[in-house]
Amino acid sequence: MTRFTRLIAALIACLAGANALAAALTADEIIANHVRARGGKDKLIAIQGLERVGRLIVPGFNGQLDVRDLKTRAGEYRQEVTLQGMTQVQAYDGHQAWQVQPFQGRKDPSLMSADEAKGLALSADIDFPLVDYRKKGHTVEYLGVEDIDGTAAHKLRVTLKSGNESTFWLDPDSWMVIRELDRQTIRGAEQLIETDFGEYEAVAGVYVPMSEAAGAKDSDAAQKQKIVYEKAVANPTLPPSEFTFPVAAAPAVQQ
Repeated sequence: MTRFTRLIAALIACLAGANALAAALTADEIIANHVRARGGKDKLIAIQGLERVGRLIVPGFNGQLDVRDLKTRAGEYRQEVTLQGMTQVQAYDGHQAWQVQPFQGRKDPSLMSADEAKGLALSADIDFPLVDYRKKGHTVEYLGVEDIDGTAAHKLRVTLKSGNESTFWLDPDSWMVIRELDRQTIRGAEQLIETDFGEYEAVAGVYVPMSEAAGAKDSDAAQKQKIVYEKAVANPTLPPSEFTFPVAAAPAVQQ
């Protein structure tokens, strides 16, 4: 057998192994492994809220950007990015989304569009949409195994209740989500946002990602904005005012 034929044989064996791995599992079995690996259903449910703080790294920018990320099991979400005393806010109260954009000269809160609210509703999911997907009104399809930076990851496509679509890749050894691809439509234009997750740490017995790098689909690591969380707290005290639109503000939708 020549060197070339040995390489071909090795490739065929590798593909056969991947196909056998895919055939051996269903979407529900993969999700069940994911839930167990993260800490189990009981521990997941026990986390009613999560607060993470850290820093945002933007390619080509050397300033200090501080990040605070909040989410609740009730489907609320808030993210703050602070630079030199100014804080940008995007928040979702479970029904409507709003924002404050001081870096664009808009210091008053404004409502976000319905399309943008769908994206924040996805971010608000404290467990990832895979967990209890039927109760959430989603559907899941297993798409087999795909290479993600050298890992033969399980690929699951989720059609969300909102009508948007998210695809998740799970590491077959750790059973953690390592990549997410979100397909959204904003103002009639389709957007594909890819997020890589890593540095999982246990918080109240549940493993949560402490790094998230996001960018356009197929962008390399150097092109992605990365959040590195330095602290995570389960079940913090989060008053409703963190998420609800400020009542004194005029409810104009930001165009």
